[in-house]
Amino acid sequence: MSDLNKQILARLQELEDKEAIRSVLNQYCIRPDNYDFAGYAQLYTEDGTMGFSQWGPKVGHAAIEQACAAERVYEGLLHMMTNMEITIDGPTTAHATARVFFCATPKLDRLGENYAFGGPYEYTFVKRAEGWKIRSMVLKKTWEMGTDTEGVFVT
Repeated sequence: MSDLNKQILARLQELEDKEAIRSVLNQYCIRPDNYDFAGYAQLYTEDGTMGFSQWGPKVGHAAIEQACAAERVYEGLLHMMTNMEITIDGPTTAHATARVFFCATPKLDRLGENYAFGGPYEYTFVKRAEGWKIRSMVLKKTWEMGTDTEGVFVT
């Protein structure tokens, strides 16, 4: 195989890996919005760490699922992620940064009562046989709006 073909294959692999990680990040938002907290936890490695400033670090699928399931008290959930920047560090490792906008509505019959916050995410990823998984996530809440009437994110 020529050097040019090797370079093209390496670039193609990097693009495929970035797209697979982007899909994980999208599912990271979609699954809790659909109240699929077990599916959310499965995006992490078995020993993965979810580090959210309000809850402290949660390690492993069970702890991550339990922490995220605290959002179940809201009738409306919206997780949005933007400014995703993904870097492939090696054949089985990567890291990413992004920004989150989270909004929760306690009761759908009162759509004007919301709690929202956002901030920067930092992720590390590892590639497993079943695909890319989150090894660690750190979210620092840098702004909020409204009142968390359900007390899920109160420090």
